[in-house]
Amino acid sequence: MHPTKGNVGSGTRERRVPFGRRMIYDRGMISWRVRRQLTVIAILVAFAGGILFWLTARSLPAASCTDTRRNNGETDVDCGGPCAPCELKNPKPLSVFWARFGRAGEGSYDVAALVENPNQTLSSDLVRYEFVLLDQYGIIGHKEGTAYIYPGERLTIIEPNIRTSREPVSVEFVVERTAWKSAAFERPPLTVERRGHMISEEGGKKHSGAEAQIFNDGPLRYRRMEVTFVMFDDAGNLVGANRVLAEDISPNERRMVASIWPDVLPGSVARIDVTPRVNLFEADAIVRPQ
Repeated sequence: MHPTKGNVGSGTRERRVPFGRRMIYDRGMISWRVRRQLTVIAILVAFAGGILFWLTARSLPAASCTDTRRNNGETDVDCGGPCAPCELKNPKPLSVFWARFGRAGEGSYDVAALVENPNQTLSSDLVRYEFVLLDQYGIIGHKEGTAYIYPGERLTIIEPNIRTSREPVSVEFVVERTAWKSAAFERPPLTVERRGHMISEEGGKKHSGAEAQIFNDGPLRYRRMEVTFVMFDDAGNLVGANRVLAEDISPNERRMVASIWPDVLPGSVARIDVTPRVNLFEADAIVRPQ
């Protein structure tokens, strides 16, 4: 008996897939496998990268004010925010507006210089300076000194009674050193209520003098107060400059302070600048209650 046409041994019908469809099906299978492998690889790479980042972050030093990087809330590299003010990193020098001298007596001269601290967050407990008197041939006298200055303060620095045997024609003021620091103080509320100039006589000799009434309009008691007197004529020339030290200034106290020169100062006095100050850099500047 011959087998029926179309039957094969087992009796099932053979299904043939066209060649073109088989190729499409195989490519789809390959693409799906590749996508799955790439996904697994990406997950492994991300995991390894996370571990590497964590290990690197742990090995790096913590942010600080000396790591030469702008981080941790700093406003510039290693300054500002939690670090020292950026002004301390690049402080501006004191501005000097003028320097003047005035004859205080025979062979004696007072000198003064107006300076300003342009730094609004920096002060200095040590400003080292020098006044130099000159005539047409060179230096004829000089005097060194120290001062302190608060943030943004404008200050007249003086040196009285520089001795010289020759008459000066000019004066120079040189700031030799300024020790800047980030220190802000609430300045003592010392006000000048009145001031004046007078000529007094003692033992048959006349002297120029100046006086002022200072009011401590605050609750603190100060161990010492320095009062500077600077007098000018109508043209703005220096007539005389001197300083007086007053001790133990109580709260709400009014204190009369006077300065006397050894001779009568030449020239007429048109203006008197009086500056009372307390050096809060000194540890004992404020008298604490017992």
